[in-house]
Amino acid sequence: MALHALIAELPAVLSQGTPATRSEILRRLTELFLSQAGSFEDDHVAVFDQVLELMVDAVERHALIRLGLQLAPLGNAPIRTLSRLGLSDDIAVAGPVLERSSRLSDAVLADIAGSKSQAHLAAIAVRTVLSVVVTDVVVERGDLDVTRKITANGGASFSETGFRTIASRAHLDEALALLVAGRGDVPAEVFRDLVRNATDEVRRRLARSDQPGVRTRLNQAMTAIGSQFLHARRKPDAAAAPPASPAPDKLKGLCEKARSGQRGAVVEDLATITEVPVIAIKNLIKQGSVDGILILCKVAGLAWPDAKIVLIGATGATGKSRTTFETYTSMTSETAQRVVRFIRLRRSATPAEIQRLM
Repeated sequence: MALHALIAELPAVLSQGTPATRSEILRRLTELFLSQAGSFEDDHVAVFDQVLELMVDAVERHALIRLGLQLAPLGNAPIRTLSRLGLSDDIAVAGPVLERSSRLSDAVLADIAGSKSQAHLAAIAVRTVLSVVVTDVVVERGDLDVTRKITANGGASFSETGFRTIASRAHLDEALALLVAGRGDVPAEVFRDLVRNATDEVRRRLARSDQPGVRTRLNQAMTAIGSQFLHARRKPDAAAAPPASPAPDKLKGLCEKARSGQRGAVVEDLATITEVPVIAIKNLIKQGSVDGILILCKVAGLAWPDAKIVLIGATGATGKSRTTFETYTSMTSETAQRVVRFIRLRRSATPAEIQRLM
């Protein structure tokens, strides 16, 4: 095949040619491939792949954009060349390939999703089919816009972890909550947590939904959540029944460890009492989230003097004393319970997210 000779000569040709010459060579090679792609065997495609991959680093941006647009729809497009284009930091080059090429493997897509920009994640999020291997990475790294896109994608499959991460963000975003609710593959437990933590407006919109199955799942979730929640929903001004208080000896032990500076033990006891993962509490402390620790103290049922001791024991700081006191005393148990449910799901809740829930 004449292309074998061209491969050997190509480096010299590319080094001596002008940008216009290199772009013209790429254009002609691409047109040759496109004109006969339907009849090529795998070994023929592999030869073109060698040549085109050599040219990716030698041509200008506009030529690469055109190449990606031309190769993306092909079912037998050169795989290594496509991967190089998809890995480009330039989303104009990478975008068409990431959105439309069926030739990119899950491993390549996951690698790109794990290292590139939100624009790259957004392009991956709208692919016709997405496996759990890819969606786990996209959901973990994606911003709210990306999360909405991938949740709206009916061809995307999610792990339970992926769904839980999405649902935790949906507590703060009504549009995302409705997208999650519209998916028939959401695990029942995740759907219940979503409904439990949703705003009243989201619940009302779900109840009015025309999407098949949404109202049925909503009714099932509400029934599972229990009559106490239903009563509170019908009478929003009614005081919620307080959660069961931890045993006094547990609270006493927590405070004693806080006074003696046993930070690790304080975190472990607080995790046990509030049923929040230790890693979630450590993340709150790492981010300096005074509000987050105060919320855990409120759920634990600590009075302000003891809450202040635990706050110091856990974080080493009290924040602005008057402000923290006012925040703690004005916080309702219902609010604290709602935020704690979010922290349990999110595990890496940020101070900004907690503030929006308070």
